[in-house]
Amino acid sequence: MSDLKIIISEQITLPNKNIETAINTVTIPGINQIVKRVDTISTTFSGSGIEILKFTDSEEQQTAGSFVKDQVKYIRITNISPTGSAEIYLISTGNESSIFPLDPGKSLMFGNSEFNATSTNDYVVEGYVDETYYSDFTYYDTIKAKALVINVQLEYLVASL
Repeated sequence: MSDLKIIISEQITLPNKNIETAINTVTIPGINQIVKRVDTISTTFSGSGIEILKFTDSEEQQTAGSFVKDQVKYIRITNISPTGSAEIYLISTGNESSIFPLDPGKSLMFGNSEFNATSTNDYVVEGYVDETYYSDFTYYDTIKAKALVINVQLEYLVASL
């Protein structure tokens, strides 16, 4: 097992010539495997986009290229294209989804494979409104991508136990 060290560095020179720098470092211990891939995401697809990552509940449910949810400790998706944007879809088994735009050179990072977006308990008062018109989106099982105007290249890295 190894430690994964993640370093995020941001720097800007302000109009008054002052340089502001922020460096954040975190070490994730016990990483046993990483998968890093560069994938071309086409503007031509069928359905709801191109599946790039899949998550299962156990080792026994795993298929090729999938990850066990509670073993994932870090996910990064970067649009490495100089032009062209993409949309990243986090999708639950119940087809609930959340969409993140990903412009050229930008990254999305997640600390694990859980995404607690909303729960009806967060905003629906029982008996006050009809809960059938509201839904829960607390965990995702699939990450899909869509290129918007031109094909893009995404680099993604997943680290797990």
